[in-house]
Amino acid sequence: MTTSWRQIGLLYAIGVVAAGQLGVVPPLVTALQRDLELSLTGAGIAVSAITLVGAVLGLPAGGWSERIGHVRALRLGLAVMGIAAVMCGLASDGTVLLAARCLAGAGYLLVVVAAPSLMAAASAPRHQSLALSVWGTFVPTGIALAGLATAVLADRVGWRTIFLADAVLLAGGLGVTALMPRQASAPASSGTRPASPASVPIRAAPLALAFFCFALLFLALAGLLPAYLVDMRGLPTSEAGQFVAIATSLGILGSLATGWTMQRGTSPGRLIVAGTAASTALAALGLFIHVPVHAAIACFALSFAVGGLVPAAVFASVPLVAPEPRVIGPINGLVAQTGSLGSLAGPPVLALWVEQFGWTSAATPLLAVAALGIGCALAVRRA
Repeated sequence: MTTSWRQIGLLYAIGVVAAGQLGVVPPLVTALQRDLELSLTGAGIAVSAITLVGAVLGLPAGGWSERIGHVRALRLGLAVMGIAAVMCGLASDGTVLLAARCLAGAGYLLVVVAAPSLMAAASAPRHQSLALSVWGTFVPTGIALAGLATAVLADRVGWRTIFLADAVLLAGGLGVTALMPRQASAPASSGTRPASPASVPIRAAPLALAFFCFALLFLALAGLLPAYLVDMRGLPTSEAGQFVAIATSLGILGSLATGWTMQRGTSPGRLIVAGTAASTALAALGLFIHVPVHAAIACFALSFAVGGLVPAAVFASVPLVAPEPRVIGPINGLVAQTGSLGSLAGPPVLALWVEQFGWTSAATPLLAVAALGIGCALAVRRA
């Protein structure tokens, strides 16, 4: 079997567009609070509500996507996200916005379950870990590109226009799926029974839990860092949004380094441990108010860069912990579910903590979650 790098590239681009749904809101938090009368906690929920459906249905979605065909699931996901983006652009109050973000979560879940399964199928066995480590960069890439574009355009065109433009971009992604091979969209044949959620091996649980912890840490920091930089460091809103967009994009460097180091024998568990520990320590240092603002900004940038090791290592580990190829889909669903749970919890949990105890103690919950994630990563084992 030969690797179809063209199809892998198309799937990666679709993943970036999907991940952009996570990055489009943070630079708009201040405007959404003003226009829709949202609290900081409500704005945090708007950032992470897209992950709600994945937090509940990620594991069964993996098997369902395999039964109907992964390309069909991919197309449905893009269509649903496009409808949700239109709803966001037309939202008259916070309730409509949050409902639309939850709907977008259904589409996002289908994409993040179907796309890596298609990438694994399009890869020769020797290239699967490499291809999926590249896939691991789709979240920081999508968040960074969407955040940067939003930060630059928000004051010029307004948040409603940004959401409507996002819907057009998603429609373009739906058109790209027409280039997928026809056989890839077919459901599993009766001769090859799709794996059920119950068949996911227990060895996948530590990997999924480690990703839960990282997703919580990453989106909590990425989602509320603009507010921290404005409230505690005195940066202008647009400048804070642009910085966070650029800083999150540095995670791509860490994700790309993952494939290189794994090809040379480094275990994914070690990479997850290193990325989680170093990125959280750097973020905690940046949140220390006595650190000069320029040093704090450098800490946050390095935190996102080193943290990029984690998602790439997690996705690259999926075929390694799967005892057989048909289980890859459900394991992707399990990883998507725990990642969504972490992303859903991150911004509102940190926002609630800050509202109760202030930004000066914001590092405390981050360090506690990182310790749990490191423990889970140490338990990751290959099939």
